[in-house]
Amino acid sequence: MTKSKPLAVSYERCHELLEICAPSPLRLEEESGLRWKVSKGTAKAGSWAGHVSKSKQCGKTRKVWMVRIDGKRYLASRITYFMAHGIDPYPMQVDHEDRNSLNNSVDNLRLGDDVLQKQNRGMQSNNKSGVKGVCWHKGGSKWAAYIKVEKKEKYLGLFTTLKEAAEARNAGVRKYFPEDVWEANLIDLNTIKD
Repeated sequence: MTKSKPLAVSYERCHELLEICAPSPLRLEEESGLRWKVSKGTAKAGSWAGHVSKSKQCGKTRKVWMVRIDGKRYLASRITYFMAHGIDPYPMQVDHEDRNSLNNSVDNLRLGDDVLQKQNRGMQSNNKSGVKGVCWHKGGSKWAAYIKVEKKEKYLGLFTTLKEAAEARNAGVRKYFPEDVWEANLIDLNTIKD
């Protein structure tokens, strides 16, 4: 995550220039969640503010909405949070609950730190079990469960069935993670077939 700085724009200035409008879930790459109230440069009043910016992180392309206010670039999610709550997110980060970095709906944004950001991630692309934190242990011919806590992987044990390993992973989530990230990290056991 990029280290953020305090916002250099005031709450009043944001509201003078922009208004919050919920983006359509079907057009998140076209709608930032912020509309211009005034015409500025090439931007017309009523048009969506900002542009989608792409960056590489850990080999993956991450897309975010950026908006330029008075010559400075900001994450649209930070500006939206600031305008909705009147609080500069700094030094915290704005986390997208649904893990979609383009969805800047006010109800999808919450404050979090690096720990929350790292815990609110989906399954890795190289996962073959289909269950986050569970892999096949060839040597033991069983399913192994793991959980990553503070950059360290914790081994949770070997299990005969995929479901048992997923249950152990869920127990690890409840033990090591704060309750506000359980929902994003708990495995739906009803989707697992053994």
